[in-house]
Amino acid sequence: MSIALREENFVVINVGSTITTAGIGMHDTNKAPTVFVNMADFNYPIKNNRIDNWKDLEECWHHILFKELRIKKSRNESPVLIAVPVQWTKLEHERITQIFFENFNVPGVYIAPQPLLTLFGCGAVSGVVIDIGSQTTDVNIVVDSNIQTQSSFMIPMGGDQLDSYLLQLLEKDTQLVEAFQRHQMTLDTAFAKHVRELPRVCHVAFGHELNKDVKQELSKAMEEIPTTATEELLDEDNPKSKEEEDDEDYTPPEHIQIDYQGHSFTLGPYRHQVFDPLFAPDLVGSDTLSLPDAVRLAVMNCEPPEIRPKLWESIALTGGCSLTSGLTKRIKAEFSLFLPQSNNAGDTQPRTIHLLRIPDYFTVLKEKKYHLYSTWLGAEIVAKLVFIDAKNYISKVDYNEFGPSVIHTKSY
Repeated sequence: MSIALREENFVVINVGSTITTAGIGMHDTNKAPTVFVNMADFNYPIKNNRIDNWKDLEECWHHILFKELRIKKSRNESPVLIAVPVQWTKLEHERITQIFFENFNVPGVYIAPQPLLTLFGCGAVSGVVIDIGSQTTDVNIVVDSNIQTQSSFMIPMGGDQLDSYLLQLLEKDTQLVEAFQRHQMTLDTAFAKHVRELPRVCHVAFGHELNKDVKQELSKAMEEIPTTATEELLDEDNPKSKEEEDDEDYTPPEHIQIDYQGHSFTLGPYRHQVFDPLFAPDLVGSDTLSLPDAVRLAVMNCEPPEIRPKLWESIALTGGCSLTSGLTKRIKAEFSLFLPQSNNAGDTQPRTIHLLRIPDYFTVLKEKKYHLYSTWLGAEIVAKLVFIDAKNYISKVDYNEFGPSVIHTKSY
């Protein structure tokens, strides 16, 4: 006999390589997470979306439940939904289940893949999910709430690699180097990360790293969005916010001054090249797929074929690096090169590029600064749905009867 679970006790944990977010109480889903855990404090137990150290990861979860959320372990009435990378295996799911039931005394567990939750947070059940994280960029295809693993691609490039590339650009600025030397400071990746994460300091530029022919095509695509060969690229039922329109129309200054550790430094236009390796990996000597190629191949691999054109209309962008100014505009431009250039395009060809976002009826989370919480929002929504009925999640009764392998009977 299972206890009745109440919404105010529902817990969501969204695991990440750099930051793990969590919160309790799902009666109101129109809110950001309340707990932010820096995984550096637990020796980065997740690396490249895989669990590197179980002990440190368990300590992280213990800290969240009993220190941050102040749950009583002896009388734990808080079921936990855990949002995890799609790469985690069945054996890893079993061990997670064992930890939460045996070590944390939770009354219920539900494990859900992050790409699916991202789409749910954007109000969709099918689409392309692009997650630009600190260590990797992951591309996943979801069709009717099912992740098509054969269409998943992982690009070994994320915020860490972009910071290293930006540092190379910064080191070529002799005036900046001299300024750091005058202040007896070190020009390092910490400064590069600080620069990349400042609002509207780095603006994703395009064209300068491409050959002439491709540059002309991309420039034309930028000018023609939406093109005559496509439908309107905006969703009329979910128009852009004023903030998003201002972001796309924003023209960054050539030079900008920023403050860092009590000193002022001037940066040049090279700062806008920070995302170039994601679109042209050869810039950093990598032979990996570019983001546009990875998405194109992912869509081509998905089944059934007739769903493929629709996927281009449902692209969800998430991850810690997804808020950089100009990024969505460049993605639209690069992806529009895959659209047909004829008004007589067939039914199997994509006609429009559309990036999803959190719907406007989430009056708080709809703001652009909260867009990276689409996965979190999807997890909140699913928690409200599954924890109201013991048939949907793994209860303590289920676990005691069948053991850790029971997790495979009730999960996405």
